[in-house]
Amino acid sequence: MSGVSYIGGGATRLSSAVVTWMFVLGVGGSDVAAETGVVRFDVPATVAAEVSDAKASIKQVSVDWTLSALVVDTYSAGHKGSPPIDHLLVRCRLRDRFPVADFAPRTEVQSDYAGPISITEKREKSEAFGLSVDGKYQPIAGAHLGADETSLRSDATQYQHNAPVQAVVASGTIDRGHGVYFKLRWTRGQVLEGEKHFQLTFDVPQAWRGGLLDIQVMATGIDRQLIGKPKVRSVAQQDFVVAVHDAGDAEAGKLADRLAELDRELRRHSQQTRASASNPVLDWWRGLMPAFSDSRSAGNWYKRLSSRQADPYMDAEIRRLPMPVRVAVLDYTEAAERLACLGDSS
Repeated sequence: MSGVSYIGGGATRLSSAVVTWMFVLGVGGSDVAAETGVVRFDVPATVAAEVSDAKASIKQVSVDWTLSALVVDTYSAGHKGSPPIDHLLVRCRLRDRFPVADFAPRTEVQSDYAGPISITEKREKSEAFGLSVDGKYQPIAGAHLGADETSLRSDATQYQHNAPVQAVVASGTIDRGHGVYFKLRWTRGQVLEGEKHFQLTFDVPQAWRGGLLDIQVMATGIDRQLIGKPKVRSVAQQDFVVAVHDAGDAEAGKLADRLAELDRELRRHSQQTRASASNPVLDWWRGLMPAFSDSRSAGNWYKRLSSRQADPYMDAEIRRLPMPVRVAVLDYTEAAERLACLGDSS
């Protein structure tokens, strides 16, 4: 399942002056804005969960999944000579809020130095004493008397310091132990572009057969100022819903695949909705000020639906969608509920 950037806007008539101003600034259309970004992420649409431990009333299921990150705009993501992104923050939890039993990777630290730092301190002390007497009685005779004494002491101390370290991976639980976060930093020894592997283990009821895993990925960059302290800024954010099923359950696996297929169909419809209701000025403004983006702008019904923030029967925007799209919305909602409730019917 690939991620989608949620950008939309209402239809507005633009004066010729506004259009000319947009052309000078190089503002593109909404299709380009929706398909481009500094960083793009991708996660699998479905994941099979392996039973790792079984007890009387509960069992532990382990979910292995991969996050793929692609930096598509290095110039916008970071300054020349600096990493395009500073760190990634990944949050994930099962929608049924089952407790976390284990997770990987754990917190890891790393140093820019290959080994301990050797330090040598050397101290020298020198003492000198000199005496010189010259006498001359002309034109008969001359004489010279001199004495020198020098003392040199040298002390050297050598010891080692542990090299400074920084966290390249920080991980822990959130939501009172029902979710996990992973924070990965771009360092000399770790590049965040490419694939990263994660493992989650949950305590679930014995009858559990499948569910939904919510994943949120955020990329953060650092703007280094000529004057003042560096500023942290959000580079990209995407939300994903992954269908998880018991690895040995064929019915649950088929339902998870069906849910993934419906999800792709809904994302395609949401992209078409955004394209038909695009507004270049608002899209450009949202690109500059993402915090002011309207969560209910055209096309965001998919994001609200997949995160259970919209009622498919009562949401005003969903009710205005074409009939085939509304049917797909209801099919998606039914498939998600069936997957989550498979264990209740067994």
